[in-house]
Amino acid sequence: MKIFLNILTVVIILLSATPARGEDKFHIHLDYNYLLGLYEKGAFLGGKSKLSGFDIHLAGMYDINKRLSLGAGVGVEKLANPWYTIFPVFAKALYSPLSTTDKPYVFTKLGYGIGTEYSNAGLLFNPGVGYRIMFRKHFGINFMLGYHLQSVRYDVFIEDGIGSYAIPTHNNRHSLSFGVGFIF
Repeated sequence: MKIFLNILTVVIILLSATPARGEDKFHIHLDYNYLLGLYEKGAFLGGKSKLSGFDIHLAGMYDINKRLSLGAGVGVEKLANPWYTIFPVFAKALYSPLSTTDKPYVFTKLGYGIGTEYSNAGLLFNPGVGYRIMFRKHFGINFMLGYHLQSVRYDVFIEDGIGSYAIPTHNNRHSLSFGVGFIF
């Protein structure tokens, strides 16, 4: 948890320093996604039953040009059945393929969850499509639909006649993500 708070503090300091320089190309995205689990597969677990979850991501985005934005972010993800908590740090890219408007876009997030005593580690891959509506230059809403792959590392504890020991393993959870967010 301390690592997550340190990273969040650094990101907030960086985000607050950039607008002070007068950069109009900088935006903050705050997104909430519902994760509809499709399938989870791993060494000790596999199935399709009652997989769900949610994530909240905060990302600082910089507009390279009118059609391409790149950034980095942090977040928290809570996955159910079985329960996992993940604190991902990720890179995010948005691209508007239509030259006439920047409202529809494609995006991808690629990152890694920080493993602590409270959270699981694992790779994050989240491509998708989105649609944004800007009410002002630095205020809008964002709708997203995507595929969410989260690799989750955890320990399985085995007891034998001598004692108990942990076997590190991981699962891959495949989900559809439905999201809404704010752009500042």
